[in-house]
Amino acid sequence: MNRKLAIIYVSFLGGLMLPKYSFSQGNSNYSIYKMERKIGTEAVVSSPANGQISDQITIITNDRGADMALNCQFTSNSEKTSYRSIGHTSRFKKENADTTFSTGLNFPISENGSIRMKEQLLSFWMKNGRPESIRSAWDGKATHIREIAEQIDPLTQGKLRVIELKNQQNEILWIDADGHAVYLGTCDTEADKREIIDNKYLSFFNDFNLKSNKYLIETYIKANKGVGLSYENIVLTGGNIVDLADGGKILYDRMLQIKNGKIEYIGKTDQKLIPEGAHVIDVGNKFLIPGLWNMHVHLFHPDYLKKELLTGVTTMRDMGNEFDFVSLIKKSEAEPSFLAPRLIRAGIIDGKSDFSLGIVTASDVKTAKEQVKRYHDAGFEQIKVYSYVKKNVLSAIVAEANLYHMDVVGHLPVGYLVGTLVDNGIKSISHIHYFMNSLKWGKGDFISANKVLLDQIKEKNIYLDPTLNVYALTGDPKIKHYKLILKQMHDYGIPVVAGTDNEGSLIQELENYVSLGFSPLEALQSATIIPAKMMNMTAQSGSLNQGKNSDVLVLDANPLEDFSTLQRLNIIIKGQSIILKGKEK
Repeated sequence: MNRKLAIIYVSFLGGLMLPKYSFSQGNSNYSIYKMERKIGTEAVVSSPANGQISDQITIITNDRGADMALNCQFTSNSEKTSYRSIGHTSRFKKENADTTFSTGLNFPISENGSIRMKEQLLSFWMKNGRPESIRSAWDGKATHIREIAEQIDPLTQGKLRVIELKNQQNEILWIDADGHAVYLGTCDTEADKREIIDNKYLSFFNDFNLKSNKYLIETYIKANKGVGLSYENIVLTGGNIVDLADGGKILYDRMLQIKNGKIEYIGKTDQKLIPEGAHVIDVGNKFLIPGLWNMHVHLFHPDYLKKELLTGVTTMRDMGNEFDFVSLIKKSEAEPSFLAPRLIRAGIIDGKSDFSLGIVTASDVKTAKEQVKRYHDAGFEQIKVYSYVKKNVLSAIVAEANLYHMDVVGHLPVGYLVGTLVDNGIKSISHIHYFMNSLKWGKGDFISANKVLLDQIKEKNIYLDPTLNVYALTGDPKIKHYKLILKQMHDYGIPVVAGTDNEGSLIQELENYVSLGFSPLEALQSATIIPAKMMNMTAQSGSLNQGKNSDVLVLDANPLEDFSTLQRLNIIIKGQSIILKGKEK
């Protein structure tokens, strides 16, 4: 993001008239959290003088061992406003801005995550009569702002106002009676959930976070009403069904009848089988495949649900999240009108470390068992181990999970080789780069050199969750090696499940596989029947058969011959809901 010395002229409405606190010299200090774990601070030094606002903002974070700093300077008076910053906004993204523009209708809206800059944006909005939106001084994009609720201020017993800020996705900002920001729920530029809170309110963090999560979900539901239309009976006529579970065999000119979200009938068109009042869609000459699975997401914001669904993902596996947040979304999923893929949850457990992710950790066997039980009792389907789990704790997690018929999946912990996971009964390994130090590299044949390990992985039916998309985000120079590993392991018969880790789309991940030499059928199977097998859900999903969930994608062409047709989805059916692409809000 380089906007060096950009000058943007806009209509003049006079200077910013901010709440009274903005004109008093002093400091403000905030704590920054990721997945409820404190990872840093935001410090603000305000030095207003002669009608000019001046904020020096310093954001210091450490995310899983990556030290980061972002320094910002915001100044504004009746004539001009400037914003300068340099540093990291997340582990993989930086901001470098130096922008001055005439004070007017626009504002320097940044993705830097600063709660003070959100406060200044809100003050600017109020000064200008609370318009429906404020335009970015950089790219003209609109941020829509509205007050959605009030809460009791636990410190003063006055009022806290809850504000929705919505650009590409919505943020929840809490402000006190003086307009001072006390809490912000957002996502960083790595798309990870982040919370920032005024240090005076630290003891109320859990309460603010839980309530903000509820507001996020409520605003998502309201914003997406009517995107999908629900019908008890749906009938598709004249479509060509691609059987991805049976070698890509195509059943031409078929009728598919759906009742209450289940496939009731597949066969030749029979008008007598069409229920009275059914919603009938002619899909003649089009091709039908089952909805896709994204096997590696982190559902840090409800808007991810819509993003995934509109790209054909009808089932998604969350691979580590805040316990309460993902539980709230799972509860909402039960509502037929809730716009979302089907959700599978892998509850994350990390070891205790300065670099741990989240607050669910285990450093001993007793705690490991307690954490597994908590996830099981809450209905989670799997356990995900993260990077700092110790070997004895990993063994305890797997043993306890097996008692509940839960699989264990996830990362290769720091200091171990892949064989540790293989020997401990893990079901799938996330991120292909973890194999780099466990494989033998040389001038000889890759398979021969690594046959012992590959045979163990294959015999134990361990799945790969490679997440190729994410290496483009990190700019990893070893990506060619990762692709070689994936191709060789796939050719050897080790099953692959497709996932994005929130980077790019699932279709892009599948296109990566095709570019490596997967056949289109094999790529599609990695996002349909293979994950269904891994999750023991082939009776419900993975292919289009009578009695299964009615998760259906309608395509213009045969994807086994024209893989790019996946980028041009016509119709998405998930359960009882129909989404017509191009007509959604």
